[in-house]
Amino acid sequence: MDSGEHSWEEHPLAQPAVIEHDLRQYADQLLETTRVEYVDEGVLLIMNPPALPHRLIVRRLNEAIVVASYTGATPTKWAVNSENYQWELADGSGRFYVPDVVVTEQTAATPEEERDSIALIVEVTSPASADTVYNDRVIKPAQYAKGGVPLYLLVDQERTAWSLHGLAAGKPGYQVLAAGEYGDSVPLPSPFGFSIPTDAWPKPE
Repeated sequence: MDSGEHSWEEHPLAQPAVIEHDLRQYADQLLETTRVEYVDEGVLLIMNPPALPHRLIVRRLNEAIVVASYTGATPTKWAVNSENYQWELADGSGRFYVPDVVVTEQTAATPEEERDSIALIVEVTSPASADTVYNDRVIKPAQYAKGGVPLYLLVDQERTAWSLHGLAAGKPGYQVLAAGEYGDSVPLPSPFGFSIPTDAWPKPE
């Protein structure tokens, strides 16, 4: 993700009338016009539009999952949410992320069912932002694992590589299920049962 990191006191929109509200209320207000994540206590990430390579990777991930879903390559019909799903941290803090890709079951009819049906979250790093690269590599996977997200795919543009993580049996956190470079297909295990090609993923500018 591309972003600028601001404490709410420093952000130009943080006028006295805004400071009367807590950060979550402020974040909800910003979401009406801006892509924002409430990532840590006292910190909002204001998201800049991602660069073209980032957008192309997200688009090709979406296409691969949708095609597999509708051609019968996977037994479940999947819904793909691109940069528009607000994932609440499991600690009840009110903090949230907006992942690059969230894959849920199409049959989910309520927000609770939708969250419970999350099978995969994907983050694509943005080399121009050291903070968000660190978040995608370290901070977010720890939180996704705590929240019970079964699979986490990290696409690391700086390294032109990817790594697929799954919940570790009998211990907290993820373990690496597979890893490769651009050009190596991503083998998604059950409940997906198909691979995502990466040979057309562009390298960062």
